[in-house]
Amino acid sequence: MTTAVLLVLLGALTRLLPHPPNFVPLGGLALYAGARLPRRHAFWVPLASMAISDLFIDFGTGRPAVTLVRVAVYGSFAAIVGLGTLARRARTLRLSGIAVCGSVLFFILTNFANWVQFSTYPHTPVGLALCYVAAVPWFWNTLTADLLGTFVLFGVDALSRRQLARSGAILLAALFAASGSASLGQTQAQTQPQSVSESVVVTATAAPEPQTDLGAATTVITREEIQKREFRTVADALRSVPGLDLVQSGDSGAIASVFLRGSNSNHALLMVDGVRMNSPYFAGYDFSTLTTENVERIEIVRGPFSALYGSDAMGGVIQIFTRAAATGLTGRASLEAGNAGQRQGEVFASAGEGIWGLSGSFRDGRVGGDRVNSDWAQKSGTARIEARISESLHAAFEAGLVDGEAGIPGPVGGETPHERSPWWEERLALPVSWKPSADHDVSVLVANVVSKPQFEDPDDDFFSSTRAQSTQTRIGDTWSSGNNRLTGFATYERSKVDSGSNFGVDLDGQTTTIWGVGAEDAAKLPGGFAVTGGLRYDRHSQFGSAWSPRATIAWLSPDSLWKLRASGGSAFRAPTVGELYFPFVGNPNLKAEHSVSYEVGAERYVAGGRIEVSGFWSDFRDLIVYDFGLGQDTNVGRARTRGVETAWRQDLAPTFSLDVGYTYLDVEDRDTGLALIRRPRHRAFVGAFWMPLPGLSVAPRVLYVGSRPDNDALTGARVEDPSHVRVDLAARYDFKAVSPYIRLENLTDRRYEEVDGYPAPRLRFAGGLEARF
Repeated sequence: MTTAVLLVLLGALTRLLPHPPNFVPLGGLALYAGARLPRRHAFWVPLASMAISDLFIDFGTGRPAVTLVRVAVYGSFAAIVGLGTLARRARTLRLSGIAVCGSVLFFILTNFANWVQFSTYPHTPVGLALCYVAAVPWFWNTLTADLLGTFVLFGVDALSRRQLARSGAILLAALFAASGSASLGQTQAQTQPQSVSESVVVTATAAPEPQTDLGAATTVITREEIQKREFRTVADALRSVPGLDLVQSGDSGAIASVFLRGSNSNHALLMVDGVRMNSPYFAGYDFSTLTTENVERIEIVRGPFSALYGSDAMGGVIQIFTRAAATGLTGRASLEAGNAGQRQGEVFASAGEGIWGLSGSFRDGRVGGDRVNSDWAQKSGTARIEARISESLHAAFEAGLVDGEAGIPGPVGGETPHERSPWWEERLALPVSWKPSADHDVSVLVANVVSKPQFEDPDDDFFSSTRAQSTQTRIGDTWSSGNNRLTGFATYERSKVDSGSNFGVDLDGQTTTIWGVGAEDAAKLPGGFAVTGGLRYDRHSQFGSAWSPRATIAWLSPDSLWKLRASGGSAFRAPTVGELYFPFVGNPNLKAEHSVSYEVGAERYVAGGRIEVSGFWSDFRDLIVYDFGLGQDTNVGRARTRGVETAWRQDLAPTFSLDVGYTYLDVEDRDTGLALIRRPRHRAFVGAFWMPLPGLSVAPRVLYVGSRPDNDALTGARVEDPSHVRVDLAARYDFKAVSPYIRLENLTDRRYEEVDGYPAPRLRFAGGLEARF
């Protein structure tokens, strides 16, 4: 049913967007519906697309709702659905022939009705022939659109079913052919609105792209916004992102997980300057360790992105860009203190001269916590050396280190007063970019990430220690020609895990490798259209291979005030070393998790801001879950997520801005019929930034999280956590080089839990002083 609804919306959208006469792929859509959908759904898909689009097209025109030509059009598409039953097992050549037959059938029936209904041509055999001859130019548009729609829809379907690799080549060839032909046209010049510093996005495509050309939902959190709202952790900044739920199991430093559009927490890929950070031990990433002193920008792209990034990007990608070196010597330092044992100091400095640049940061923070054994302490540092060897050749060396420890207080009623969790994480990267010519870019990234989580419980005389290492390489090559950009890339990642406890060795250097190759083609078409098509092939040393396609389309109105977009694709997550090999629970026969997702959206640009709304659908299969009967991980899980997300970011005045968002989410475990835990159906936020006096700024924020299901921390029984409202407030006064500030979190001292049994922090207030040089 979800696929049928999506096809209806897609078909209606192709008629509503500006297009050449008859260049609408409804014939290909009808053919696909007849071949792949149940009969009770197939026939009404193209008819509903026509009816919805006719309602908008004819509104206020006074045209009659029923005419002979319109009946012929509807009847033609119903007949093409019937032809689709012949295409259920068709190969490429036969499928092409059936698509051509459908276009010819539409041409014959609709022009015959036109000849009968109107007196443009004599009602004689010669007049009928003249009618058909005059319509031939429109027939070529119909045929081209139907063939393109047929190959794209059947190609994506073949890839999502993991059919033969040649099916992927068919889709890629069709997408590249469409983009290549489109590049021959001239794109209308458009003014790109500058929307809260989001003019260019890096993560959503293979190369930096203006936000107005993107066919995916994106959110950008800039350095300016981080400073305005006094965000000290990435987790706090992410709470104001539509479609994203951040769940922290207790106090500061407790495990923080991200759920993008209702997908699992291990379905969000975290990257730092292009380096993959997700753990190769057990999947996902703990966002509690990320602080903002060295963050220049955070990009969040929602939807399936395995076509670009391979494994883990099933729900979306969060990419953090660190601060680069600037010319001269600049920097900032701050000290602060507050209740609950809060203490922290941080510094960032940058220096640059000639071809060299150097930047670095250091932070030392700690919190005592509200409960016994809920304290947290962490030191982190980064360093970056840049060499701008020439205008076309840049290289850098980046290093990051995190060293921390947190208490594990346990759930209320099951306290663990002495359990501790030390951790260590290091990141080394060598990015190189080369521009051989104005239309040619080459990039190489080599990186190594090591994480060392530990666990100690002196009450049970137990400890465990793990070392998880990920070695990564990525090579990209981009060519641009006119309005067309083609990128090819190759990646390689090797993961190795050693783990043990006082009971013995759990993992002794077990490894997995995964390599991938892919391509993306992006083109700007006449009429304000921008299309992107991509395909990636990954090969895993254990489970085998995966194909990941993705396609997007965006239309920007001639006045640059409206954008309509649609996208679809598939994604996967490879099983980690721990899921494959950990004693007793590991399963070497695991397959990758898979998803198929679609999205439609609209954006309205206004002076100083943007309003957006997106609808999304995702189906997940082969989810890795623990089977209590077998006593190990298995591929049996299925889930479905769908919803709507809205956002409005606006500068209402030079001294006042607003950030508002709401997400409606419907998630279901298809095996049990129950909603997935820790995903609220309703979630909203309202944030503001106000400067009532020169130098004085105030930034309030209200977060609403609706009720959501969870598992009881002690019994495992299913429970319902109530909704809650959290109010935060930050204020600062800027002198020339010094700024005192205050920050209040959970201002109303609300008692709530994001994870059952683990109370969230009570009222937190802190004050500090920042100096700039």
